[in-house]
Amino acid sequence: METEQPTNATASSPRARAWSAETRRWIIIGLIGLGALLIFQLREILPPLVLALLIAYLLNPLVVALQHRARWSRPLATVAVYLALIVLLIAVFSAGVPVLVRQARTLTVDLDQVLDQTGALLRQMPWLESLGIRADANSLASQFGAELRTLFAAMPRVVVGAASGVLSAVLALVLSFYLLLEAETISRNIDNAIPEEYREEWQRIKTEFNRIWSSFLRGQVILAIVIGVVVFVVLAILGVPNALLLGILAGILEVVPNLGPLLAMIPAVLIALLQGSTHWAIDRVAFALIVIAAYFVIQQLENHIIVPKVIGSSVDLPPVVILIGALAGASIAGVLGIFLAAPVLATGRVVAQFLLRKLLE
Repeated sequence: METEQPTNATASSPRARAWSAETRRWIIIGLIGLGALLIFQLREILPPLVLALLIAYLLNPLVVALQHRARWSRPLATVAVYLALIVLLIAVFSAGVPVLVRQARTLTVDLDQVLDQTGALLRQMPWLESLGIRADANSLASQFGAELRTLFAAMPRVVVGAASGVLSAVLALVLSFYLLLEAETISRNIDNAIPEEYREEWQRIKTEFNRIWSSFLRGQVILAIVIGVVVFVVLAILGVPNALLLGILAGILEVVPNLGPLLAMIPAVLIALLQGSTHWAIDRVAFALIVIAAYFVIQQLENHIIVPKVIGSSVDLPPVVILIGALAGASIAGVLGIFLAAPVLATGRVVAQFLLRKLLE
């Protein structure tokens, strides 16, 4: 009797045909289109999700440090970092909000006094008449009233936007906690999803991405804090009212490349013109010029000393490219788009260089 030979099912089964280059190309195009459509449909939740990713990315080194130095588990280190963050936020709000409220109240000066001072300043500039700017109090009052009516009409939208912003911030904190908790697993799964023959290239690209985002994000946070503190100290020494409020504004506007310091200077100069110095008996026009000079010196120190030390060449893009990217980011994602314009452009440059190198091989 013949003995049946075992058959190798794997050897006898037909091999699947490899996809042609054209099929791969259309699949890639379809996936890109599907991804763009998905992003468009989910655009309302993208800002808190992006903010959550940024928070998790910024806090991850602290969690890793606790894991390695204190020998804590990842969940314990994550909880400890978030408890410290919550305590810090509560302390900052408890100490800072009352001061900010007091300084904001001092901005509500007498309207007639402001109009008289503004009219006196404009009368010292007769060439403004040729531009159609009248210096009489009645004209200023009517123009100011029109601006106030426009502002009050927009107040409901501002309130709704503020409430939405608070909810988005809370959602971002909750999402960032879970992202930070599972960061190692997510990173490992992404690495394992890359085909083995491409993993070396992927590691090089990932290292470059990390260099760009790590240096820029942490540097930007440090830069905002440093500039905010410096502006506050300088304005407090000069005697500019609401120095703390103006320092916080200067730190926040650091997210706007190139134009941020100029935008932060405008309210400080206006306050100097209208209210003068609380410490020195100086003519208000001269005092406003001193404030402008102070902001100019701070910006020069920022550009030549602070930025090279803190941020370095992590982005390494021409200022005009960053400015154009910030304008595009503002139209797409508002303030968050302005803030992320520079690292996104730098990341796109790395991807474009990689794709160009592969295409020209």
